[in-house]
Amino acid sequence: MEETKEKPSASVLQPKQKRIIRVDQIFSKKTRQIHFVPTKKPEKTEHKFNKTVLVIRRIISSKGLVAAIEVDIKSPALKEVLDEIFEGVEGLRLNKTPPIAEPELLFHAGEQLYSRLKKLEASPNPNEALINDISAVLDFIQEHFGGNIDSLKSLSEHGEITYNLIWALFPPKTLGYTAANIQHQPQVFIFKEGTDIETSTEKYYYVTGQVINHDGMDFGRGEMHIKIPYFEGTKKVRSLAAYPFSQHARRDELRKELIERGRKFARLVTSVCQEYAGMGVKEERTPQGMEEMLFEATGRVMIDPGAFRLYQPNWSNLLNPWVHADMPKDNLSDEEYLICNHRVLGFSLASKEWGAFAVSPLKDVVWDESAFEKLIIEPKRRDLICSLVRSHRNDKTGFDDIIRNKGKGLIGLLSGGPGVGKTLTAEVVAELTHKPLYMISAGELGTELEKVDQRLQMVLDITRRWSCVLLIDEADVFLQERSNLDMLRNALVSIFLRRLEYFQGILIMTTNRRKAIDPAFQSRIHFKIHYPALTESSRAQVWKDFLSTAPAGVKKPELSNEQIVQLARIPLNGREIKNTISCAFSMSRESGMALTVQRVEEVLSILVDDWNLDE
Repeated sequence: MEETKEKPSASVLQPKQKRIIRVDQIFSKKTRQIHFVPTKKPEKTEHKFNKTVLVIRRIISSKGLVAAIEVDIKSPALKEVLDEIFEGVEGLRLNKTPPIAEPELLFHAGEQLYSRLKKLEASPNPNEALINDISAVLDFIQEHFGGNIDSLKSLSEHGEITYNLIWALFPPKTLGYTAANIQHQPQVFIFKEGTDIETSTEKYYYVTGQVINHDGMDFGRGEMHIKIPYFEGTKKVRSLAAYPFSQHARRDELRKELIERGRKFARLVTSVCQEYAGMGVKEERTPQGMEEMLFEATGRVMIDPGAFRLYQPNWSNLLNPWVHADMPKDNLSDEEYLICNHRVLGFSLASKEWGAFAVSPLKDVVWDESAFEKLIIEPKRRDLICSLVRSHRNDKTGFDDIIRNKGKGLIGLLSGGPGVGKTLTAEVVAELTHKPLYMISAGELGTELEKVDQRLQMVLDITRRWSCVLLIDEADVFLQERSNLDMLRNALVSIFLRRLEYFQGILIMTTNRRKAIDPAFQSRIHFKIHYPALTESSRAQVWKDFLSTAPAGVKKPELSNEQIVQLARIPLNGREIKNTISCAFSMSRESGMALTVQRVEEVLSILVDDWNLDE
């Protein structure tokens, strides 16, 4: 007997428009309520299921224009499929009641929906309801985006895009790429959302992406933003301010580089001294508000996001992206290292500026302990300083005062004229102890009592935090002997003495008035060195030392010992010799020629007025 298949009842066989309903969402000013009105001229095609899968809502503005289009997902099974496709994507509205999706989201799901459809159709027991639900969505995608699909195919063949199709480049969780930052550093991010924005002055596509950052308090994921300005016609995808990382010309090579950079970033979000080559980023107030500015930061920097936030709390823009999801910084995956921030916060010891520094140029410091041999002082005094600083570095407990934590610092006083080696002494002490050198002049601390006290306390706190060698240059105003005639100076000296009582680091002060020091300081100073003016033989040694430090790209100097002795007869101090050689090296690099005595004399003729080699 022939088996007959049961036919669907008449109630099941309904037109396709019953499965996809199009309505306009209109706000009535009269009743102050939202009304749903059927969209005019729905297409009339037949379909064998009557269950509504999608409700396409056009949001009509108060001006009667279509402001947006939203899609209500009416099929629970379809909603589960979309949840699987977009698992882990933040900011979607699929968990609302009813679940809501933008047409663009369904477009991005198209390929996976089609793949799922083919698997269902090939199944021994196909889920007909889900097959038809997915088919309805694919029909909608083709109907809504038909022309765009053809355009995208043609544009992609030439690596181009139009402004109105930028959204199609960024499916949810796409890895995006940008170098649109003031330092032009490469940055990979996870695409979160994009919005087309138009104001009275500009129009742009606003990309929001996720990166990993340290905002001075937390380490984890935060959000960055990039503007892609409006443009007419077509444009190369790679010329956009942001585009998919998959389309980068050096994707594979750059991926490896950025993963390694991310590993370095994760190591640097603490207090650490680094060598840096390049420009830093700071913020300055302009008529347009706070803006990022570049500053020269080559030299040593202290990387410390926590200190940046503590001492620069109002510089919120450089602290961006703010971390909204804290996470441990150890054992990140390669994908997480890939999206680490391209810059890290800290302080330039050379320019004394707080700012952000590109991660890539940062390198570990190579301490030069041999620099101590270049100090032009008596060997006995040099050995004494060496012993004191080494002992202070290695002694973790130290001799204590009767009052706990008093008298644990090492304080030195250097006197003499300019350019005789006082600053160099502080520099080599820092090298010998493997500590950063924090330099500040008394003038930078000011003379107003309250501000001096606050600034001095901040400097001492920072140097203690970073274990710095602290150099206070021209400290005469704080060291001079107190008298009954100058109450302000007396107060400054008292403030300075009080702050030094509990200082536990290494402090070096310089003065030009060693005989006018207040007696209270005499007992607190561990070593004193007076530097007389350089002799002819010591100047010759200074010339040799600086000439031996030719920078990269400069040929080895061609100066004989006789020529160096001749130069040493000119009564220059160490700083003047250093400046002369620095300028001469720059000129030699520019010309590509080796440094000669003629080049040095040429520089001297410009920098120094009152010398004559023939005398």
